[in-house]
Amino acid sequence: MGERITPVTLPPAGFVVVKPARGLATKDIFGHPALKRDSDGATISGFAADPWGFGHNDLEPVARQLCPEVGEAIEWLGLQGLRARMTGSGSAVFALLPPGANLAQAPKHWARAGWVVRECGNMEVHPLVGWAPSDDSVGG
Repeated sequence: MGERITPVTLPPAGFVVVKPARGLATKDIFGHPALKRDSDGATISGFAADPWGFGHNDLEPVARQLCPEVGEAIEWLGLQGLRARMTGSGSAVFALLPPGANLAQAPKHWARAGWVVRECGNMEVHPLVGWAPSDDSVGG
């Protein structure tokens, strides 16, 4: 029958995403011998308790080795008092942006090299809500 998923309501939040011009192949990270492969499991209750500070990304140390730009982006955001993290297994990183925060100008060489720095907000409703007839979150 499967597990019953319970929606988690998150308050509106702003984020900054930094994407270096250089990409990073997921297969290169997962194939790397230095990748930590014995982390403790994560739980939804842990996420719900601290959604913006929950967990860590085991891929980050290897990503920094393979693509130093990942570390450069994380460090730039850290200098502004933000806790930056990788978005997944690629080279993009993000950080929670407190209300009213103003980012310092990104390093000039980033724009010349094709880096992207964008501010955005979280979604109020997942774009797939209601796609399945058994989805209880849809009125009807």
